[in-house]
Amino acid sequence: MNSLITLKPGCMNKQINTPAAKRIAVVAGNNKRKDLVEWSYFNNDILNQHRLTAIDETADVLEGTLNGPVNRLFTRDTGGYQQLATLIENGKIDILFFFADPSMNNDKDTDLKKVLLVAAKKNIMVACNEATTELVMTSVLQRKDHPARLRSYPGFLKQTVSFINQLALKHSAAAM
Repeated sequence: MNSLITLKPGCMNKQINTPAAKRIAVVAGNNKRKDLVEWSYFNNDILNQHRLTAIDETADVLEGTLNGPVNRLFTRDTGGYQQLATLIENGKIDILFFFADPSMNNDKDTDLKKVLLVAAKKNIMVACNEATTELVMTSVLQRKDHPARLRSYPGFLKQTVSFINQLALKHSAAAM
């Protein structure tokens, strides 16, 4: 597999060659592991039809519940978020499922913020809560003819970046 990203040694690559297969990244905070296990087990049939990428710890959970391979990135502490941002920047991810962990420390916020900003810039689908995740699972991933990318709306990126910056400032102020 040619890639601009060096994957962690021993990673397994799921090769799905159907045009409908989406390239899905999954990010989950430590406190969201139980939710991730339940979600991936419940959606096993759908998820196994797509190519999954996850940071090391999340890949462990997904491989266990889906009983299949996941493209494995480094841990979040050793550059996993940077790898994910680069994959998104290079058009290698179609959808990002983000199981938010509000207790995440500020050191990781910067890298995660970059992932979300690149996802907004590249106009990929980002599901950050249960309602959006369910909508993407049922309306996009189950339909074989639906494109994973939507058309761009002027001003939306600027509004999204502003919102993410406000959240970061509010989170930083609350931590003080």
